[in-house]
Amino acid sequence: MRRQLLNKFTGNYGWLIIWLMTFGNVVAMTYPLADTCQNPDPPVITGSAKAICRNELVTLIATGCTGTVIWSNGDIGNTITVKPQQTTKYTAICRAKPGCISCFAEVWKITVNTPNAPTVIASSKLVCPNEPVTLTASNCAGTVHWISQDGSEQNTGSVWIGNLQETTVFRATCEQNNCNSNPSIPISVQIATPKTPIISADKQEICIGQPVRLSASGCIGVVRWMDGVEGLVRNINPTNTLNYRAVCQVGSCRSDSSQPVLVVVQPVAQKLNLLTTLYNRCPFQTVDLSKAITDGNSSGLRYEFRTGPSITASTVQSSGAVLTGTYYIFGRTADGCYTEPTAITVDITPCQNAIPPCLSSPATVAIRLDSLDWTKGIVLLKAQLGGLANVHNWQSDGGGLFTSTGINARYLLSESDRQRGATRFTLSVPDPDGSGPCVGASVQQTVAAPARELIGLSKKVSEPIWVADGKERLVELTYQFIVANMGKHALKDIQIADNLDVAFASLGAQIHSIKVQADSGLIVNSAYSGRGIDTTLINGGNLPIGGQARVLLTVRLNVSLANTLTFSNIATVQATNISSGICRDRSTNGIDVDPDQNGNPTDNDEPTSIVLHSLQPEESETVFIPEGFSPNGDGINDRFVIQRVPVGVTVQLDIYNRWGNLVYQNLNYTNDWNGIANQGVKAADVKQGLPDGTYYYQIRLSDGREFVRFLTLAR
Repeated sequence: MRRQLLNKFTGNYGWLIIWLMTFGNVVAMTYPLADTCQNPDPPVITGSAKAICRNELVTLIATGCTGTVIWSNGDIGNTITVKPQQTTKYTAICRAKPGCISCFAEVWKITVNTPNAPTVIASSKLVCPNEPVTLTASNCAGTVHWISQDGSEQNTGSVWIGNLQETTVFRATCEQNNCNSNPSIPISVQIATPKTPIISADKQEICIGQPVRLSASGCIGVVRWMDGVEGLVRNINPTNTLNYRAVCQVGSCRSDSSQPVLVVVQPVAQKLNLLTTLYNRCPFQTVDLSKAITDGNSSGLRYEFRTGPSITASTVQSSGAVLTGTYYIFGRTADGCYTEPTAITVDITPCQNAIPPCLSSPATVAIRLDSLDWTKGIVLLKAQLGGLANVHNWQSDGGGLFTSTGINARYLLSESDRQRGATRFTLSVPDPDGSGPCVGASVQQTVAAPARELIGLSKKVSEPIWVADGKERLVELTYQFIVANMGKHALKDIQIADNLDVAFASLGAQIHSIKVQADSGLIVNSAYSGRGIDTTLINGGNLPIGGQARVLLTVRLNVSLANTLTFSNIATVQATNISSGICRDRSTNGIDVDPDQNGNPTDNDEPTSIVLHSLQPEESETVFIPEGFSPNGDGINDRFVIQRVPVGVTVQLDIYNRWGNLVYQNLNYTNDWNGIANQGVKAADVKQGLPDGTYYYQIRLSDGREFVRFLTLAR
């Protein structure tokens, strides 16, 4: 409302902009109305300066008034000292007695030359210890001064480059024409010191072929195992006794290697009783390897047919119809342990009128997706060939590139693949006997972009509340966080962090107390202080698909020693998806996690800022008088309403125009003035309201208090 009224007033009276402030109560006796008035001449204003830097003092002197000088900022007296924070115009009137005032004095304009604060960006907001970081300050036509965390000036220049040992908050000021700006919005560069993960195995002694589940904990980042595999949990099938290790990676920073976990693989002991040589039976030109299995083996075994004596050797494509060669049969117990391999020799005797082998063992083909990293653009595929299929060919309908076309194929996605969100792969094998009775085989599989896991965070601050705590006056700020799951799967391990050191302590404000409340499903960190290492306020919880939850953070501050009354910060959130992947977001201002409605909350990260307009709030019992009103009939602020008047106290209201003429008077005012004059020349035309502009008023309460100030009327 203040901005609307001032803009309208500026448009009508460009020569006057009033800096409106509330001043202390003036206790005066109730005067009788003057019967006659000889309006005094307006005072003449002089000052010690017309151009200053911010926070400099200017003394204004009003001469030529034999009565009381009342200034446009509410001060009273012939001399006042002001400290404007922006270019401001001052005027005054001379009051000879109540109801007898002068016109407005000629305006004294004080120009505040202080430049705007620079805008600071960092090359990275998360770096490793001793890793260089570059900060760049823009929006400064003068000299940039960098300010350290203790408030001292360190360097000058628009670019700062250095290596950091600990999380550091950076600010900068702009010096231009010997004036310094306010400090920039602080920007924090955090030092990533990933914790070494703790790893464990569900089984530490196995036989060959048994699966082992490895788990890692204590890492807020990406767990990277010694063989390059990523993930908090993984399943392995070791064939040799090995020590397993992992590191935790955050950005480009890695922790030390974890303590090793030894998985012991016991040697095989059992030996199979098999036929070691097999022959074909005409007219077939192939042999069924299962014919080597006799009744003398354990009935609990399962059998695997491989091309070599190791369990890592390829499986036989079609064990029911093999050609001449040596094959190996393994037994496997119910708990997954392998026996020693037994070599089987196959000898094929030619037959007259033989059935072609490719009819006994026709070529078959299948595709298996080994892994997909859509972010890096890598697809790993595996060809599964059966029967007499031995030569294969890979193709895709995209514009990407096959970097490997063997049984294990590797494909790099093109930009067109990414834009379409899917690529179709074709695997084919030729006809094994050319023009004979057999045919080739072909299969297709479409690989689509995985559903992206998205978490969003918004942050809104309520209006400040001033509270008394003992002898201290504190301001209470309540932040409302909304965290939302915008992905395709449920999320767990929700973590929300908010660094209050960066937001408040680095600017001189003292954190008095903190209170955190959260919806059910989120776990509040009882150790949260917002400072040092305790900056995580939510340390666990779950969000279903499409779910959202709310967190309230109430902070009480002592800002009496703060070097600014503007505070700004951003919170962060991260969660784990069903594949143990991490999704993250930085908060955006407001209550909508995705204000641009593009389905991606991660591209919205507007800081949440609040400006405290005063260090000394009005007492709750102080009468509230508005700076102005807009009687335009829109139902909003159409009356001049005086609030918090004690019960039983009556109000006398007198309104004067810029020439000192009384235009409205009410000896028992009841908050009903709509901008229409009831005194002077305008009183005869009640349908026509007073023109937009600045007016002087006197309010007298029956309890002896008196208020004399200026108001703006703007429709």
